[in-house]
Amino acid sequence: MRKFLVLLIFLLVLLAVADRGAHYAAESEIAKRISYQYEMAAKPEVTIGGFPFLTQAIGGNYQEIHVVTGAMTVEEVQVDRVDVTLTDVQAPFADLLTEPRVVAGGVEGTVLLPYSELQKRLPQGIVIETANGTPRMSGDLAYQGFSVSLSSEFRIEVNGDELTVTPDNIELGEEFVPVSTVESMLTLTMKLPRLPFDLEVTGVELLPNGIQATAVGSNVPIVGSTPQE
Repeated sequence: MRKFLVLLIFLLVLLAVADRGAHYAAESEIAKRISYQYEMAAKPEVTIGGFPFLTQAIGGNYQEIHVVTGAMTVEEVQVDRVDVTLTDVQAPFADLLTEPRVVAGGVEGTVLLPYSELQKRLPQGIVIETANGTPRMSGDLAYQGFSVSLSSEFRIEVNGDELTVTPDNIELGEEFVPVSTVESMLTLTMKLPRLPFDLEVTGVELLPNGIQATAVGSNVPIVGSTPQE
């Protein structure tokens, strides 16, 4: 009986080691494939949820996969981070090593867009800085041969694939400039790029370090589709 228990424990340890080994290998392979798919400078962090892993791998159905990328360029737009959770993921383990195809039934996450992307679309001399956690436009605006100092809060909204930035509570150093004119000069509309994982933006929020967009997707090919141009 004692020998049987020792053998059983030994087998359980082997299974646990094999489970963790396969777990790590799958995470690494998915990270490599995603990195290639979206031409990332560095591999993203990939975490496969659920235990044990081997039962998910054998069935090719994963409950949840969490992916966090670093900075990347999408259609000439800089993105600081993409943080998504993939659910109901179909990814046969054997296929990952041959002809990989990973499809997520659902995707939810956030995308962080740096303020530098907005700033380069603003008039020359205007910068976006964060003070006390609140981003503001400030600087010197050229107007009819004069340099007008200003400071302004701003608000954002998204409609489809367009992001609109509108100044708010504008403070001017010179009174001869119409506030409506300055508002028109500072208002901008930016076309959002096609986001990784075919994410569709549902909302946006101003954070101290950038614009955070919440986004969702469904039946999304994560690996195995045509790479984005």
